[in-house]
Amino acid sequence: MRYPQNRKAETRQKLIEKAGALAKKDGFATTGVDGLMASVGLTGGAFYSHFESKTELLVEIITRELKVSDTFISGQTSEINIEQVLSTYLSPLHLKFPEFGCALPSLTNEIARSDDKVKEVFENGLKNIHATIAKHTGSDSSAWAILALSVGTISLARALKTPELQQEFLAASTKFALDAVEQLSLNLE
Repeated sequence: MRYPQNRKAETRQKLIEKAGALAKKDGFATTGVDGLMASVGLTGGAFYSHFESKTELLVEIITRELKVSDTFISGQTSEINIEQVLSTYLSPLHLKFPEFGCALPSLTNEIARSDDKVKEVFENGLKNIHATIAKHTGSDSSAWAILALSVGTISLARALKTPELQQEFLAASTKFALDAVEQLSLNLE
C-alpha cells in the first residue's frame, strides 16, 4: 500500500503539535520517545524516521510553540488589546491546562538545561514575543518586565498546592500588570 507523498510531513507536523502539548503538560525530558510517538498513534521505532534526535524535536516544539504564543499576543491584528491578552494569560484556565497554553512557563527550566542550539531557538522566539509586547506598550524594558511577571506568575502558581493561593497570585499579578500597562499608556499620551 502506497501512502500519499505528503504523509510523512503531515505526521511530522502532527507529532510536533501533539508532543508540544504533552511536553507542556508532563515535561519534555520526562516523556520518552515511546510516549511522544504514542501521542500520534505510532510506535517509538518510527521516531527516527522523523527526527534525528529528541533534541531536534524539542527545537521544533519550541519554534512552533513560541510562534503560537507570539500570534496569540499580537492578536493577528494591528490593534491589540494588551489588557485582554494579560487577563487571558494570567487566568485560571491557563493555569489549569498547560497543554493548551504558552510553552514558556512549562518548558523554560528544561530549556535552561539544554544545549546552545535549543537556547538559541528559544532566545529568538522570546525576542519576537518581547518585540510584540514592546510594540504595544511602547517600552522595551516594560515589555521584558511584563513578560517575566506573566511567565513567572504562571510557573509559581502551578507549583502551589493551595487553589486559594494560586488565585491570589493570579489576581495580584494581573492587577499589577494592568496597572503598569495603564501607566504606560498615560505616559504615551
